[in-house]
Amino acid sequence: MEKSAEDEHQAILVGITGGIGSGKSTVSDMIEMQNFTVLNADIFAAVLMETKAEIRSKLFEFFGGKIFRDDGMVNRDYLASRVFGEEKSHKEALKKLNMIVHPFVLDELLTRAEALASEGETCIFIEVPLLYEIGLEDAFDYVILVIAPDNLRVKRVMERSELTEEQIRARMEEQAPPEHMKAIADFVIDNSGTVEKLQQSVDFLLSVIPLLPPKEPDDEDDVEEST
Repeated sequence: MEKSAEDEHQAILVGITGGIGSGKSTVSDMIEMQNFTVLNADIFAAVLMETKAEIRSKLFEFFGGKIFRDDGMVNRDYLASRVFGEEKSHKEALKKLNMIVHPFVLDELLTRAEALASEGETCIFIEVPLLYEIGLEDAFDYVILVIAPDNLRVKRVMERSELTEEQIRARMEEQAPPEHMKAIADFVIDNSGTVEKLQQSVDFLLSVIPLLPPKEPDDEDDVEEST
């Protein structure tokens, strides 16, 4: 879905992305603390997987009955076991999951963003973990990429979850290489330092991004051609 360049209430849409453990959610929290709206694609996806009949039907069709627990909720442990790993079947399952869920998520996110813009919001941030992997970069005017060294990312995730290092690295393998994302992101935040340094980086971007114009269709075409 493309944003209308002629929408009188058009707001700047800014994507926030980065690999697992990079700190993108921390960046989102810092932005939200400064009274900007931040939407989270993962939250939208989680809700839709439990409530959207079309998504649930397709999940059952592809993954089978084990995809749902006895109480009808999505069995996330089973889903993770199917989509994360080094086997070809894992990669195919993850691709299928993204194909099932993300079109609905994007529609919901942009619908919500349009509603916020009509209410007067001028700069809306959306956190999307797999933004580049599923080709959503053209849905945004600008993209912020949060990066950190792999070992630090693994350490962070192990501290906050029960995932093993092997499981974390398997998930990292399914995400686009940071070097590729850095080459096409509009802004890059290095989150390998202190919280104070991260806050400084966020504050700087928040002093710049709201002043930028929305990208015109020709600008988006130019970016696409250069990649």
